[in-house]
Amino acid sequence: MADGFDVYLTADVEPDCPPYLWTWHGIEQGMPRLLDLFASESVPGTFFVTGDTAERYPGTVEAIVAQKLELGCHGFSHEAFDTFDENRAREEIRRTNRILRGFAPVTSFRAPYLRFPERFVPLLAEDAITHDASRARYKRKEAANVSVSGIRRLSASIPTSLTRLPALIRNPLLWALKRPVVLFVHPWEFIDLTRSTIPFDCRYRTGEPALADLRAVIRRLRDNGARFRRVEEFAG
Repeated sequence: MADGFDVYLTADVEPDCPPYLWTWHGIEQGMPRLLDLFASESVPGTFFVTGDTAERYPGTVEAIVAQKLELGCHGFSHEAFDTFDENRAREEIRRTNRILRGFAPVTSFRAPYLRFPERFVPLLAEDAITHDASRARYKRKEAANVSVSGIRRLSASIPTSLTRLPALIRNPLLWALKRPVVLFVHPWEFIDLTRSTIPFDCRYRTGEPALADLRAVIRRLRDNGARFRRVEEFAG
């Protein structure tokens, strides 16, 4: 990568590794470590929070806002939107935004599992969402719904597990990414899940190694000219 490129660091704030666990150790133990990392590295970011998380852990949402990180909607239940009808999808978005907007303005959205049917894009506009980060460059996806003006779309660059690869493998992948670079992590990655029964790509190098890897990624990107942005700043 040449100097002067945009990077969007994002986090999906949710239960531990759904649909496999549904516990909350990542929020209770991993989230403070993640927020400390963002603070110590002085980088902005966007934290997509489920409504369920916000109801259970309002202090976590307050900490995100106090650190001047962007607060985004991640649906309420962390169930996949492609299993919903339109009424359920609308309620997941509206219910979560009602909760989160009690803490801060919310204009960005990401669907759980990066699965968001294009027919639901108008529902975002209905509830004053201007930025959608639900697509991924590495996943097969529907043609983008362009029927609604004013929704800016950002696609995740790589799966979150790839940021935990050893540096000799990870760094060449980072430099090959199309711009803008959009990375995402989860609080549960920063607790040790290596002995759990979840899939290998979810559990390997979790805990302290994951924290060190993310710090190394941030510093490497910064040294090579990255401009860190919040999703709400994306101009399309």
